[in-house]
Amino acid sequence: MFRTIVKYTVFGIGVLFSFLLVGLLLYLTFENAQRGTAIYGTRGSDAIHVTGPFSILVNLGIVGLVASFLAYILYVHTRKEVFAKVYFFAPFGSVLLVLIGFVLAGA
Repeated sequence: MFRTIVKYTVFGIGVLFSFLLVGLLLYLTFENAQRGTAIYGTRGSDAIHVTGPFSILVNLGIVGLVASFLAYILYVHTRKEVFAKVYFFAPFGSVLLVLIGFVLAGA
């Protein structure tokens, strides 16, 4: 019984920490989207910086990666096959969006 409580407590803390990081990533992504920019890296360093309409593709790709993570959490919790498929295939589209955005912007 005690091991089960510890197991769920550790899992819950890990999920909470993951959701905090994902929330921060979404906040920064939407902040960049409002400015019409996309930054891959940290500001003030050798980051890839995209502005204009192509930043929309990069930001959508980042949101797609977050959606893939959420689908993975849902799959672990429910074991439904549809979440496994989203978790598996969503990163491919997301990476394509990011790469297309970078290439078309000339970054």
